[in-house]
Amino acid sequence: MRKSRILILLLLLLSCALRAQERGAWYPHLDYGVEWGYSGTFWDSYHYNYTSSDGARLDSRHEGFTFKSNGHLYGFLGARFARWFTADALVGWAGVYEGRRVVPVTLRASAFVRGYDCDGMKLFVEGGRCFAPSFAGKQIWMGKMGGGYRLLLDTHFAMDLALSLQAVHDHPIGVYDRSRDEIVPDASLRRSDCEYFSLNFSVALCF
Repeated sequence: MRKSRILILLLLLLSCALRAQERGAWYPHLDYGVEWGYSGTFWDSYHYNYTSSDGARLDSRHEGFTFKSNGHLYGFLGARFARWFTADALVGWAGVYEGRRVVPVTLRASAFVRGYDCDGMKLFVEGGRCFAPSFAGKQIWMGKMGGGYRLLLDTHFAMDLALSLQAVHDHPIGVYDRSRDEIVPDASLRRSDCEYFSLNFSVALCF
């Protein structure tokens, strides 16, 4: 149901943008581009509840600072609704933790201090759902907030440099319990909640 609502929202957004461009209106305008960057996970936590091999019910928790390096690559399509505001839909491939790769599908709202078509600072918030490669029943949520700087390279071509704080709420299977130094069998896992916090640096080319 939630995925259907997101799809309907995106279709309405694109439909409005196309009709406005056909009429020659200034806003909204369609934009697209590609973004790639580095993600450094600095804090993680987990809460596992599972049945051990001898039948005991175990509850394991952990949280603390860590360091894991990952990357991400996104394509995006969106629209400008004012000289200072844009809304984009993004889809791509991202690493969120060691050995954990997901396909994010998110929405991003950006505000440009001096305007979209000028050099200057920008602020943004982003959120959405991620899918594991198997696309099988894993509810993974991602949120970001940050800022950056836009470099206008041509009339319809810009480069954005951005720094953001990213949070991911994950429910992995095939987990490793560090506190007990053991891999938890999928059939024994009753609860699997993980959170990862990362600092992201990204470069985007916008057309």
